[in-house]
Amino acid sequence: MNLVKVKIIVLVFVVMGILDCQKELINYEAEAISVTTEAKTNLQQKLMAAMKEGGTKVAIPFCKDNALGFTNQLGKKHHLILKRITDKPRNETNFVTDDEAKILAEIRNLKSKEGVFPNRVLSSDKNVTVYIPIIMMGQCLQCHGKANEMTEETKSILRKQYPNDKAIGYELGELRGLFSVTFSK
Repeated sequence: MNLVKVKIIVLVFVVMGILDCQKELINYEAEAISVTTEAKTNLQQKLMAAMKEGGTKVAIPFCKDNALGFTNQLGKKHHLILKRITDKPRNETNFVTDDEAKILAEIRNLKSKEGVFPNRVLSSDKNVTVYIPIIMMGQCLQCHGKANEMTEETKSILRKQYPNDKAIGYELGELRGLFSVTFSK
């Protein structure tokens, strides 16, 4: 009888440990969603202001000069590593690693019937990384859409600013890449 009680007690502690670990991962995911929402909102606002100021002629150089720094600065503000990654980069700094490419492909393949891409949470001994999908929105297509749907001026600016640009040809709702949000444990 005592052996059964001991087994039950051990099982309860194991289950509590698993649930606590899941709760921890959910908290990391919630924080990552908050940070990436802040990143998307702020970058969108700044890009839209640049578009109003002078269209893609102003917005593209602004994005080139500020997007990476803004992302890094936001990561520092929240004491984490924040990156935007993709397999079709405009800025080579955002190119996925081999491991990230597998995660991107997995998320791309898990798109729901409703068009929703899932988040992915990976945990190691030292950190937790949350991957949040970056989805193509309507205004993004002016610079990331199909070449035949862009103005000649936009294509010319992109060629000058990004000679090795691969970040075009997207459609509305398509997965553009991922936010990678890494927390130290």
